[in-house]
Amino acid sequence: MENLKEKLDRILYPKVVAVVGAKKDTDYRWLVCQGTLKDGKVYAVNIDRSEWPGAEALGFANVPSLLDIPEEVDYVIVTVPDKVTPVIMKDIVAKRAGGVHFYTAGFSETGTPEGAELEDRLIKMATDAQIPLLGPNCLGIYHPKVGLRQSPDQVSGDGGSFGYLSQSGTQAIAFSMHATAAGLSISKSISFGNGGMLDCPDLLEYLAQDEETELIGMYLEGLRDARRLFKTLKAVAREKPVLVWKVGLTEDSARAAASHTGSQSPPEALWDALMRQCGAVGIRNVEEMVDTAKALLHLPPLPGDRAALLAVSGGHASEMTETFSRAGFRVPAITEASFAEIASYTSLTGGSFHNPFEGPSIRSEESFFRTLSVIEKDPNIDFVALEVGAGANPRAEAALASRLQSVKKARPQFHKPLAVVFNVSNPLAVVDVNKLARDALEEGTVAFWGMARAARALHNALDYHRQHAWLYG
Repeated sequence: MENLKEKLDRILYPKVVAVVGAKKDTDYRWLVCQGTLKDGKVYAVNIDRSEWPGAEALGFANVPSLLDIPEEVDYVIVTVPDKVTPVIMKDIVAKRAGGVHFYTAGFSETGTPEGAELEDRLIKMATDAQIPLLGPNCLGIYHPKVGLRQSPDQVSGDGGSFGYLSQSGTQAIAFSMHATAAGLSISKSISFGNGGMLDCPDLLEYLAQDEETELIGMYLEGLRDARRLFKTLKAVAREKPVLVWKVGLTEDSARAAASHTGSQSPPEALWDALMRQCGAVGIRNVEEMVDTAKALLHLPPLPGDRAALLAVSGGHASEMTETFSRAGFRVPAITEASFAEIASYTSLTGGSFHNPFEGPSIRSEESFFRTLSVIEKDPNIDFVALEVGAGANPRAEAALASRLQSVKKARPQFHKPLAVVFNVSNPLAVVDVNKLARDALEEGTVAFWGMARAARALHNALDYHRQHAWLYG
């Protein structure tokens, strides 16, 4: 499609939105979702006038047809039965709307000739009129900066730098919730469902050109045009980090993906090799997506794989070393000169001092600062992972706050990457780790929940920068 960016900008920054088919029995969901539109107007379109009072009570103007809207329409959201969609598409074309999102399901994903034929009919109508069509069978656009939402639970307000694409609508919503909880803000998120007209490569190209998007994440179930996707992915990953969460890589999950969006998947080993060749980062779950994005967006590049680990106890030091080693990091001993310097200001009794560290060398704020200074100069160390206990009693909370303040004070003088690892030792303690990490990020400290998640995210970030340097110099 010609001028695709310009056309997608129109539907992502709409002045007039029309919601077709919103009903009381679904709590007028799609009207409510767009009720946060900042600089625009939303119309309720419904031929059934019995639905008008409910929409009007929510503050929306009612019309029986798109053609009755007295101004240009930028974005149309359609939630009507599948058999009615061609009638609505005919009005969209006649209205010369900017673009349309079909929430309606019942198309090629059903695996029936009738469903495929109906989808092809819609796509032909949209293509002939050069009107962008998202879906069908999708949740469309989440653009918090302008107030477009896929769910009433999503926040609207300031935009972010994380762009997201998802074949699954529920996964798009879930990801936005996880990202918000972690303190990451979305630039634009698009659920494209069956991708009958606008598939993943089209939207990937759009986000690559989007100035607000610094990093792109994708949730994929299957591929319509694998060759085009990999070609596009390689070009985009050269300019921006791209994280790809692909399901359907096992035999059973491939069958589930095919029944959901009617798409097919390659074998897992082939997929992983293609990700590396494209310079993208393969992701296995939503937590890894959020954590890796946090590492790439908010930490400086790790210069190497040699970690200094600072733990809360001897047992945790051993566990942390095992975890980071299995994730692909080295945990080397510091130099003898560094060890001698640590011995000059702290007792060598009751702790670990060669790496990992725990005990007197990092217990007080003064010794913590001095040990960080030693690590800063040590040629064997590339970055630091600092474990911080997160308890649910006043003493633990005070210790946590004190350590995070120490990290904040140390950062201007410590230039190697430093990440915090929250650990809750008592599973009965009710601790909002997401809030702790979100608050820390607002203060400039990157924090992860648990050793395994931290190690995985940090290694993904390291792997991305290494791969990028190898591919592009």
